[in-house]
Amino acid sequence: MTYYPYLRGRMYDLLALKELCESNWLGPDIVPIIEPVRDSKELQKTVQTFLDHHQPFSVVANPQVSVYGLNDTKLYPLPDMSTVDHFLPSAILASDFSTEYLTTNQETLLIAKKYPLLKAYQNTYLLKKIDHVLIPEEARLHEIVGSKAVSLTDPLTFVKHVEDYAILDDEYFQPASWYQQIDNYNGFGDYSMIGSVYFDKGMPSRAIALHIIYVTSEGILRIHHFVSDSNETMRGQKEKFFEALNKLDDWATVNLNRMNNTPALQELLSYAKQNKFPGLGMVKKLSLMHHFQLMKKLFEFKNNNEN
Repeated sequence: MTYYPYLRGRMYDLLALKELCESNWLGPDIVPIIEPVRDSKELQKTVQTFLDHHQPFSVVANPQVSVYGLNDTKLYPLPDMSTVDHFLPSAILASDFSTEYLTTNQETLLIAKKYPLLKAYQNTYLLKKIDHVLIPEEARLHEIVGSKAVSLTDPLTFVKHVEDYAILDDEYFQPASWYQQIDNYNGFGDYSMIGSVYFDKGMPSRAIALHIIYVTSEGILRIHHFVSDSNETMRGQKEKFFEALNKLDDWATVNLNRMNNTPALQELLSYAKQNKFPGLGMVKKLSLMHHFQLMKKLFEFKNNNEN
């Protein structure tokens, strides 16, 4: 079973992936898919790090969000990866899709979210040749691609206002079980704690929320939300951060031991003993790294029990 986390190539997403790769916190069971949003040095460096460490990964050939795909001339071009065996070419089945994106001898990924487009390719040579098709958990899509299906879900509840996460508090996160693939899917993917909804720029918010994914003693993945209290105005970002972080610190002491106790979580919690606000980008990076470090530990646990 393989996990395909789907990330837009924002700066702190890329920094998280780069650091995880450098410290061997990904591995063959976790294959990040990057949909680029900016022509950036961070994207170029992250891709090179994956290549240097032989980490399986994918970069979407025809990104559908932001501006990366609008200009063919790149200030930070990516290397030619057409012969790299641990690079998986991928493309989104959209109006600008071309079969040339996936005409390769490498292992390939197709992201297909819309039934009419996928139906149009049902009996084509391309669909027969593609190795994996990432789809929402929808029966009519699954019927077309059969055992090539990889479930791509967004377990994060989207809310209009960050403070609304205080109402949710704790919720079920992962529809696809990491230890047992169900319903004839060949792997699973998600958008981690970032969610599938893309905003080109961050929206100002009166509240700060920390999102921590964890595994229960029954092996179920859940996500807990920690929200600041002083949310009447936009002011006081530092104070809001520590309000949310202190809640996480108190809760983690009781609930996040052993498997859930990752290096990234420890680094995030270390700020509770300081008077330093690292910035929301760093918080997002550490939360994302915690999720992937947890997944790496879970896969190692599963593999050890199977051997």
